[in-house]
Amino acid sequence: MEGVRLNMKTLQIKLKCEGNFLTPFQADTIFGHLCWAVAHKEGEKGIEGFLNPFKQGNPPFIISDGFPEGLLPKPIAGDYFFGNPEERKEWKKIEFLSFNDFNLIRNGEKCSFKGQDSLIKTSSVAHNTVNRLTNTTLEEGGVYTLKEMNFSSIAIYVKSISEEWNNRIVDLFKELSKSGFGRKKSIGKGQFLVAEVRDFEFPSIAGPNGFVTLSNFCPAEDDPTEGFYKTIIKYGKLSEEYTFCGNPFKKPLLMIRTGSVFQTNVGPKEFYGRMITEGISPAKPEVLHYAYAFAVPIKFSALA
Repeated sequence: MEGVRLNMKTLQIKLKCEGNFLTPFQADTIFGHLCWAVAHKEGEKGIEGFLNPFKQGNPPFIISDGFPEGLLPKPIAGDYFFGNPEERKEWKKIEFLSFNDFNLIRNGEKCSFKGQDSLIKTSSVAHNTVNRLTNTTLEEGGVYTLKEMNFSSIAIYVKSISEEWNNRIVDLFKELSKSGFGRKKSIGKGQFLVAEVRDFEFPSIAGPNGFVTLSNFCPAEDDPTEGFYKTIIKYGKLSEEYTFCGNPFKKPLLMIRTGSVFQTNVGPKEFYGRMITEGISPAKPEVLHYAYAFAVPIKFSALA
């Protein structure tokens, strides 16, 4: 697929967050929510038609993780970019950069990067375990805590092949806003509104020869292999109606983490990665897993 070049346009979708979230805005989880919205609205044939191009390696859109508004993920290549030990120590503490700092790194320039995580607030909230027979809290082990996240707003980036797909994606996000996102949405967690949708363009850079990914992904067979990257093991779980299938747990999946950087032989493509089409769910063999990279061009040679 190294020679494939698509002309995709990018949207920025801003979500106004109302309350706390228990589930991170990761691209594969967001995509799964979109799939359920299609299935509920259009039925079995609708979701089959929706998924087919992704299975064939020709996705009509690519979606990023969700990031606190005004921030983007720290490119992992920067871990090697700062020679000063104190700078490198400070750099490793942060997760996000401002748009300006992100684009400076893309272009192989140093940046100022302090104080970029202040928009993310986390807390451990106590919950009760209820005995369903007595409808009371268990006397032993009846209290547990969950990590909850609070954002004022989240920005998600979507590349698509047409205006028709742009409109469809926005409609799906509006549909999702009616029920919420992630864990405990049935009790009011994960609530949001679609606040703004606008065209977006990452600034062009001269001579890009690599990409930074804005989503976790699984490389396709012919994807680039030279780069700076970290991995994450995803322990996925089926949702909605499939929650009650007897075994809702997916098999562990090793993915390349958001912010990873790879070198390309030619100018980078719009996306890399693939769809995991087999073996992800023992209970539901038809289940897929979204594992495409939202690729943003970068000057790899300046970082290596």
